[in-house]
Amino acid sequence: MKRKNRFVFSDIPITVVTCFIIIITLYPVIYVVSMSFSDPAHVLARDVYLLPKGFSLKAYRMILDNETVLRSFANTLWYTFVGAAMSVTLTATTAFALSRRRFFLRKQLSFLMTLTMFVSGGLIPLYMLVQKMHLYNTRWSIILPYIISAYNLIITRSFFESLPEEMAEAVKIDGGSEWTVMTRIFCPLSKPIISVLILFYGVGYWNSYFAPLIFLSDGKLQPIQLYLRSILITSEVQASGMGLDAILMNEQMKYAVIVVACFPIMILYPFIQKYFEKGVLIGAVK
Repeated sequence: MKRKNRFVFSDIPITVVTCFIIIITLYPVIYVVSMSFSDPAHVLARDVYLLPKGFSLKAYRMILDNETVLRSFANTLWYTFVGAAMSVTLTATTAFALSRRRFFLRKQLSFLMTLTMFVSGGLIPLYMLVQKMHLYNTRWSIILPYIISAYNLIITRSFFESLPEEMAEAVKIDGGSEWTVMTRIFCPLSKPIISVLILFYGVGYWNSYFAPLIFLSDGKLQPIQLYLRSILITSEVQASGMGLDAILMNEQMKYAVIVVACFPIMILYPFIQKYFEKGVLIGAVK
C-alpha cells in the first residue's frame, strides 16, 4: 500500500518509454484511417499527418461497389471462420490426448510435433504435397497444410496438464469416458486457452498472404490480402494512363482497403483480451 501511494523516481523512465511505444504503435493506425477519410486531393498531396483533412467516403463507396473486393472479403471470412474452427477443434483434441499420462504414444508424438518447429521440409516439398493431394487451387489448400500449429499445441497441452487429474478420475468412476472428460470437464475450464487459440488461428488465417499467393491461381478464391497487394503494386504502373479523378481515388482506395482488411481483427481483440493474457501465461509457464 505504501508503494502505491508514494512517488517513485524510477517510474518516470518506465512511463516515458511506455508512452513512446504507445505513440509509435498507434500513429500508423491513425494515419491510415485519417488518409482513408480525408479529401482525395489531400491524400494525393500527402499533407495529412494526423487528423483527416476534409472528409470523403468515396473510397469506401468504391469498395462497396467493387465486386472483387466484396468477393475477396467474403473469401477471407470463409478462410478465417472455417480454418479457425477446424484448427481450434483439432488442436484442443490433440492436446487433450497428449496431456493424458496413460496415452502410450504420448512422448513419441510430442517429440515429433516439437521437431516440426525446428526442422521443415521447405516450400518445394509442401507445394508437391499440395499438388499430390489435389488441393492446389482449392480453398482447402489454405487450411489443411496449416491446420495445427506445434506452438499452439504445446501451449494447449501444457494448459490441460495444469488441470487437476482428480476431476478426470471422478468422471471415470461415475462411468464417463475420455470424451466426457474433455467435453464436460476440461473444455468448460479452458476458456482462456481456447480464446488464445481463436485469436492466434483467426489472425493467422485472416492475414494469410503467402499461402494464397502460392496455391491459389483462381482470382475468385483469393482473399482480401492478395487484392490489397494488387492495388498496392500495380497502382504505380496504372497511374500513368489514368485521369486525375481516377488517380485520386486509386490512391485513397489503398488506405480504405487497408482499414477494411484490419478493422475486424482490431474489433475482436478487446473482447478476448482478458482470456488471452491468462491463457498465454498459464500455457507458457507450465
